[in-house]
Amino acid sequence: MRTRVLAVGITLAAAITGVSGCGGDEDGTHAAATPKSVRWSAAPPPATTADPRLGATMKRLSTWSDGKRSAVATMVMTTGGRDLRFDGVFSWGEHPGMQVQAPTAQLGIQKLNSAATTQIRMVDGTYYYRVDTRPSGPLKGKHWMKAALSDLPGGTAAQPADPVLQDNPTVGLMMLADITGVTDLGTENLDGTVGTHYQGTVTRARLSGDRRFAGAAGSPGGILGGADSAQLDVWADSHGKPLRWVATMQDPKRSVAVDLYSFGGPRTVAVPAPGDTVDAAALARGRSGA
Repeated sequence: MRTRVLAVGITLAAAITGVSGCGGDEDGTHAAATPKSVRWSAAPPPATTADPRLGATMKRLSTWSDGKRSAVATMVMTTGGRDLRFDGVFSWGEHPGMQVQAPTAQLGIQKLNSAATTQIRMVDGTYYYRVDTRPSGPLKGKHWMKAALSDLPGGTAAQPADPVLQDNPTVGLMMLADITGVTDLGTENLDGTVGTHYQGTVTRARLSGDRRFAGAAGSPGGILGGADSAQLDVWADSHGKPLRWVATMQDPKRSVAVDLYSFGGPRTVAVPAPGDTVDAAALARGRSGA
């Protein structure tokens, strides 16, 4: 999942943190807008009710994003008590990509980027991190650092490691087709929008029988982060539009929370110019003498 991808990319990026720091350039690409909160306020929910008709509602929500290929969303992944937040555009399909920003401190790359937030682009499995240019050294005249998915341990160019959820924030909606034990927890206020809260459970066994999770969509084990099951919560507005989903796994303990703001067709994410990019993996190999 994305946590591992970025963590390894950051490890590769750390190969050059010995370069003396200096301020970043300001050309408008370091967007520092405060992202919307993914936390919610809720009135005391009514008594939980089990209703077989809720299955039909889950089916409708599970297909809501069919035919769509991009979304503006906020994703927060929590592992070991550590949050990693992404705000921006995610695109999936034949050429997956994303153009998001994340808090620099959460990424742990303050020595590479002095801005409060870091721009991240992903194009076909390669991640690009916005960094401060330097007057000398490997980052001289460079504004981007890249780390390819195929550079991860256990990954190859043909079959990258853990591609699940790297670009598609609607995977949680897809899983609703396989949810069981659904209950209606009533309405809640999500940052000013009223949504009905549903909760249930998804298991690796049921997801394994779902053809939509074959191939590029990822393995059930990867989707659940290695767990056998997850609690899956989803919120929908009065028109049936999904607003938020949260998957919570216990073994290992982790969660993914996604706020969905808008949907659209395919989006093209621009690849930074090669002359403006430094390859973190190549630098790491050079420093290790490999």
